[in-house]
Amino acid sequence: MLNFLIGILVVVGLLTLIIRLTQSRVRQPLPRSTELSLTAGFIVIVLAGWWFLTHGDTIEERIVSPLILANPMEVLRAFPRLHFEQGLVRNAGVSFVRVTTGFFFAALLAIPLGVYMASFPRMAAFFRPLSLVGAYVPIVVFIPLTLAWFGMIELQKIVFLFIGCFVVLLPLVIKTISGIPDAYLDVAKTKGATQWQLVTRVLFPIARADLWDHLRGVYGVGWGWIILAEVVNAENGLGYLISISERRGHTASMFAIIAVIIVIAVICDQVWKYVGILLFPYRNR
Repeated sequence: MLNFLIGILVVVGLLTLIIRLTQSRVRQPLPRSTELSLTAGFIVIVLAGWWFLTHGDTIEERIVSPLILANPMEVLRAFPRLHFEQGLVRNAGVSFVRVTTGFFFAALLAIPLGVYMASFPRMAAFFRPLSLVGAYVPIVVFIPLTLAWFGMIELQKIVFLFIGCFVVLLPLVIKTISGIPDAYLDVAKTKGATQWQLVTRVLFPIARADLWDHLRGVYGVGWGWIILAEVVNAENGLGYLISISERRGHTASMFAIIAVIIVIAVICDQVWKYVGILLFPYRNR
């Protein structure tokens, strides 16, 4: 524990030293080329460190055991086996459907409920316990609960992902709507707007762009929970493949599956981003 603490302090100290030596300016815009170069540099450093720790033909020649950290080439060689022997693409599709379905149901409930709670104090007072669940109740406890409620069927995994996305999205919606200045409402009231129009014509339209960003982030949260959703009593999905690989001691396969999850999540995140640019072009002016 002490070594871990020292390691963290050393990293923070090095970062601080680099910032001071490079005389970095707060929130200074970077050219696109510089930004891409720095990101690529981080990736190269991580890959180089990964190779350094795991290179060697035998366990004795490696700094880190292959049971703990597989070599990058071993991870690449695991993909064909996962595809042809364990249906990697098919299981990735199953996970995608599960995450998207759970997220869709969560958004379908959390957005209107959050808007109503932020707009009408009575609704906020009545449903306040729901907004506290995400802050104080670990999402992991819903795995045994959903298993008890729904058994080992597909609905259990969907409901778990629904809960995981819902408890994160609801407070974000409430905060976004509550943060809209009252001046907008006052102007609408002077124009004769009804209470319902204040919600549908003022609060929600103003918050749409921010709500879209929240949806984008929470969809990524769903991919973070997919392993927990599928690792227990599952017969397919990426989490299931990780569980099988872990039991067989195939560390390289586990890292390959994690890489697939990251790639899918990044692609989906970029789709959300560019759709948001199309829907709300005024934010990019």
